[in-house]
Amino acid sequence: MFSFLTNPLKHSCSLLSVILSLILAGISPVLAQVPKSLDSLETYVRTHTPTDTNYVIALNELGNQLTRKKADYDRADSVLHLAESIARRLNFGRGMYRANTNMGSNYYLSNRPQQTLESLRKAHTIAEAYKLDTRTIARALTNLGTAYRNAHQFEKSIEVYLRSLRMQEQYNLQPRNEDTYNGIGLALKDMHRTQEAISYFKQALTLNQALKNAYGIAICEQNIGKCYDDLEQPAKALSYYKSARSHAREAESELLQSDILVNTGLALRKAKRFDEARQAIEQALVISRKQENQSAMATDYFNLGQVYEEQKDYKLAERYMKQALSLANALDDKPKIAIYTQGLANLYGGMKDFQQAYVYQLERNQEIDSTTTVRTNAEVQRLITKYETEKKEAQIKLLRQEAQLRQQETQRTRLLLIGSVLLLLLVGVASAWLLNRSKLRRLEEAHRLRQQIAHDLHDEVGSTLSSISMLSGHTDTLLSQNKPESAQKMVQKIYTDARQILESVDEIIWTINPGNDSLHRIALRLQEYAQPLMEAKGIRFHFTVDPALANFLVSMEKRRNLYLIGKEGITNLIKYSQASEASVRFEQKDQQVRVLIEDNGQGFVQAQYSLRTGQTSMQQRAKAMGGSLEVRSAPKQGTRLVVTTFIN
Repeated sequence: MFSFLTNPLKHSCSLLSVILSLILAGISPVLAQVPKSLDSLETYVRTHTPTDTNYVIALNELGNQLTRKKADYDRADSVLHLAESIARRLNFGRGMYRANTNMGSNYYLSNRPQQTLESLRKAHTIAEAYKLDTRTIARALTNLGTAYRNAHQFEKSIEVYLRSLRMQEQYNLQPRNEDTYNGIGLALKDMHRTQEAISYFKQALTLNQALKNAYGIAICEQNIGKCYDDLEQPAKALSYYKSARSHAREAESELLQSDILVNTGLALRKAKRFDEARQAIEQALVISRKQENQSAMATDYFNLGQVYEEQKDYKLAERYMKQALSLANALDDKPKIAIYTQGLANLYGGMKDFQQAYVYQLERNQEIDSTTTVRTNAEVQRLITKYETEKKEAQIKLLRQEAQLRQQETQRTRLLLIGSVLLLLLVGVASAWLLNRSKLRRLEEAHRLRQQIAHDLHDEVGSTLSSISMLSGHTDTLLSQNKPESAQKMVQKIYTDARQILESVDEIIWTINPGNDSLHRIALRLQEYAQPLMEAKGIRFHFTVDPALANFLVSMEKRRNLYLIGKEGITNLIKYSQASEASVRFEQKDQQVRVLIEDNGQGFVQAQYSLRTGQTSMQQRAKAMGGSLEVRSAPKQGTRLVVTTFIN
């Protein structure tokens, strides 16, 4: 039914097959008595008395045209609510169905997903309650599937779409509803199952071609083009966009032409054909201005700014991006505000105006949840990293001071013990021997701890610091040779290495902290590591811990090995699984703890398990703590990793 663009920088009103769905929504009776043009409809509803079904039909058609031709969403909403009210009074089921379907279209295009879902759910209920024809009920299901997709409930969306398809097949409805195939394709595309999506889009294209429906053909071709764009095949994408635009012109849909032009511009920008990209987006902007569609204008301005940024024309880039942000603020469009402030932060970073970059970065961070903060331009992040590094250095300094104090306290304790031994020598040599033995064990433990910290700092930090030192010297050389782009890459590498050092030091501090001795603390640490990574990848994540584990303590070495195995397993899942759902469970049985990491991803052939996943290292760590590691996987059947070890 409706199109939903997954790229927030593209138009939010691509319409997809809105128009065709509404035309076929089913108002066959006495339609000839109702005018069809917008002006005639305005006159009709103004001059006729709202007493019959024709008036409801006219109101529905007027609301539909106000939505798709004028983008006057507020007035369309009022007209359609009036149509529903009169239809209910007349007990005109088809009119009520049509009003709610058109309201769903209106809410969809004005970016109100919850209201879209409510209206289309109601439309489906009305269609069944009034026993409307089977084709209308199947179409209502298709529309409802689109509403679920718009609300990001992709699995539910596909389930409802397939119900519609089964109904069409059961009753042999001909021709099949091409919007159903389009909807399944869009849901699959949103789930990153791009090749499957193309298959459904092509089935929808075949149906539209049979109907000679230029608008529907344009929609399908644009969707296929976007899939090839996602697959990094720009030549194929541009070919489909070109054909789609031709059919959109044939259908006389300016809004659809504008949408296709924006997608064309983005593909051309990817292909570094900046002049052509700019021309395509400027043509889209002309249409957006003509339609007075401020949301679309904001999108066009921002995309133009990004093209100019690629060409290093920073003045024009700044101008257009600020225009985009101004419009987004006027519309209070929070997702776009977040995107545009991030874009300006990146732009000022490229301009070496780090003060402005930092200002916009702070604005961006206020617009999004702290767990999903996106990494900005390398130079801007360098400012933040510098602060974080100084904070970690202060923590390390404090740790060293505490170690020195403990050493001094140990020395004082030694003197006191020696004095005590001398004083108590007469009491008994046995007591003195026991005290010395206890003291020696504590000193040995302290010595082993210091050795472990020194070893970890050398392995985790030493080599990386050396790398940073070498890269810093190379960066100075590149700058002196007037090679800023190469220097920028060196700075990015320095930033990555510095972040790695911070993470390593943080893990060392966490490992030696006696407050983290419980299994429950290990579980919380892994959850803190995994949650933002899963969210960034769009993976539904479930994390459960047996409450009984809060009562069990483990040694520092076992705690470190268990955490690192879990971290490695989660990292592999994020990098290679391509999963949509994953879980981590901590379970306790008898005197053993089991950690299970599972996903529904692409799996692998275990005999060909790659060394890059660190399986050998994980096996060694499991063996070192007296436990075991089991990995089960098969192609297309996900992966299951189980770590088992004794608690004591």
